[in-house]
Amino acid sequence: MEEKNHHDLLKEKFSQGAEEYDQQRKHVIPCLEDLYQVTSDLANLNILKPKILDLGAGTGLLTSYLHNKYPLGDFVLLDLSEEMLNIARTRFENSSNFHYVVADYLKQDLEGFFDIVVSSLSIHHLEHPDKRLLYEKVYQHLNPGGVFINADQVRGPYPANEKEYYRNWLNKIDMSALSKSEKTIILDRMELDKPASLADNFKWLEEIGFVDVDVYYKYYNFVVLYGKRV
Repeated sequence: MEEKNHHDLLKEKFSQGAEEYDQQRKHVIPCLEDLYQVTSDLANLNILKPKILDLGAGTGLLTSYLHNKYPLGDFVLLDLSEEMLNIARTRFENSSNFHYVVADYLKQDLEGFFDIVVSSLSIHHLEHPDKRLLYEKVYQHLNPGGVFINADQVRGPYPANEKEYYRNWLNKIDMSALSKSEKTIILDRMELDKPASLADNFKWLEEIGFVDVDVYYKYYNFVVLYGKRV
C-alpha cells in the first residue's frame, strides 16, 4: 500500500507542474545543460536509426537532445504522467517514429529491444531494490552493444558529503529567479527523493552484467552513469 501511495504522489506532484516543469528545471538543476549534453554525447553508436527508450521521459527534454543527434531514430517515451507526455507530443508533433507510453516503468513490459536506453532525474525516486530491479530490466531489453545512460542524483558516501551537496544546491536555488511558491513546490517534491550512493549504483550495474560502467560526469550529487551490454 505504501508503494502505491508513493507512486500516486509522484504522479500527482509531477502532473501538477507539467506546464512549468521545463522552465523550473533549469533553475532547480544547476548543471542541467551539462547533464543532458553529456548523456547525448555518450549515446554514441554507429547506427543510423537506433531504437531509443527514455524512461521517465517527462516533457521530452532529454529526448530532444537525442533526436537532434539521431533524427532518423525510433523513439519510445515512457512516463507516469499523461500531462507531461502531452507536452512531449506537442514538442515532437512534426517528427515521425515517436511512441508514447503512460505507465510505471517498473511494472510495464518494455516490449522489444533497444540500442540506447536513457533516463534523467527519475530513477532516484525508486526504493533501492526497485532501482536494481529496473537496471536488470533495462539490461534484458538492450541489444548486444547497447548502452544505458542515467543522468540522475546520488547520495553522498558520508553524511558530511550529503550536507555539502544540499548546502550547494540550496544556495543555487536561493540565488535563482524562482518565486517563493515555486521553491516550496520543489522542496515538497524533494520529499519523494530516495537517491542511492554512487558505489551502490556501480555495484548493481556490474552485478547485473553491464560492462565499462563509469560515471562520466559529476557535479556534487548530479551524475551521468553509463553501462554497456556486450
